[in-house]
Amino acid sequence: MNFVIRQARASDAEAASRLVTGLAHYFLSDPNSAGVRPFMARLTPSSYAERLSSTQFNHYIAEDSVGLCGVIALRDESHLYHLFVRADAQGQGVSRALWHYAKAQSKHSTFTVNSSLFAVPVYEHLGFVAKTSPQKSNGLVFVPMVYSRD
Repeated sequence: MNFVIRQARASDAEAASRLVTGLAHYFLSDPNSAGVRPFMARLTPSSYAERLSSTQFNHYIAEDSVGLCGVIALRDESHLYHLFVRADAQGQGVSRALWHYAKAQSKHSTFTVNSSLFAVPVYEHLGFVAKTSPQKSNGLVFVPMVYSRD
């Protein structure tokens, strides 16, 4: 699969929002529960636009011939806030390439992520290890994980 990685722009907010919300069934225990509304509100195009303009976040985009195929966001250069790959592009190295690219842009040696249960194997392949058993908050079930550079 051919794709390029670049710094995200404000004009990517809508496409990134659409990509992530389209994958919600992978990370929400009950997408229709009232508890997930605050989380889902952080996935709107306007919320993405706010993060894209924030100095607290670094977003990178993977694009292929179809369009946006992946997005990664680091908060404070050390917390992997988002890593999502379009369903038809999963398993083709997009996550790994985005992770290596984002990690290379950061001066930190330790990174954290709150992984959905679905994504735990992906993060393990990227070198993350679980810090605790699965946690539950606001309709989300996640595993806190950490990565340390060698």
